Amino acid sequence: MRNCFVHKCDALSKNTSRAMFVVPWKDPDLFRQWQEILPQHHRQLKQHDRVCEKHFREQDIVRFWQHTINGQKEVILRDKPTLKPRTVPVYDHQEMLAKIAEVEAQPKTLVRRKTRDGVEGGVVSAKRTKKEDPEVDPIPQVPQSSSDSSVVESAVHKINGNIEGHAVEHNIVIEVLAHPDFETLFDEVYEVELPSTLWGIHRDLDRTFIAFTEFSKDSMNVRKYLFIDQSLQYRMSVGQRTMKSGTLPAASTEAITELLTKLDEIKVRKVIIKGSSSVLNES
Repeated sequence: MRNCFVHKCDALSKNTSRAMFVVPWKDPDLFRQWQEILPQHHRQLKQHDRVCEKHFREQDIVRFWQHTINGQKEVILRDKPTLKPRTVPVYDHQEMLAKIAEVEAQPKTLVRRKTRDGVEGGVVSAKRTKKEDPEVDPIPQVPQSSSDSSVVESAVHKINGNIEGHAVEHNIVIEVLAHPDFETLFDEVYEVELPSTLWGIHRDLDRTFIAFTEFSKDSMNVRKYLFIDQSLQYRMSVGQRTMKSGTLPAASTEAITELLTKLDEIKVRKVIIKGSSSVLNES
């Protein structure tokens, strides 16, 4: 995950080892030049942003240390390349549009991952609150709506049985793992363009949700987060306050990037409530 500021750059490049350079925010004049060159139609360039090596001339990148030892010049590869002083990025908008169109024209292959029971995604999983018995009747199937596959349906069936003369009660919860595109979105989540390096990506081990959080160095805690479950229902929050919730408009990394940009732009301030600790709120 590289998080290049240039719109869609991460999605176009699968090279996760490419060098990244922080913006020169300590030099206002140079920072302004970067802002004028780089595209900012999706959001404004900020001091925490980074730009990858693809947007610089190779002669402006310093990749080696040069030392003279015993009269001989030694060249050593740097762990982290750096830029020469006063370097500015290079950006060709038409070239970027052509690359984006080429990638988007390629058909996407839908990868179906198997669950722990060996059944492909979109299956009906049963969770039993009591020990299963092989002689219990089959679990009734929950009908799915043919009009909207993204709706998550859940039902609780109470089955009363009589096994070997003893009344046994089984509580069975049936959950339908809903949206068919969630598996693909889960795998492609690292192509989401994060607002800044303060943001992080989280994926559930059981593949039931993805989340994005912004870390606050002042409170040493999570300040903002976006949570998306397997039915593509999302929740945007600042501190303990939910700012917006609903259904993801499309199962795409672009839709998530747009939500994160809006969430990142929300300004927060400290509100002191008498008798309690400070909380974060929208200004």
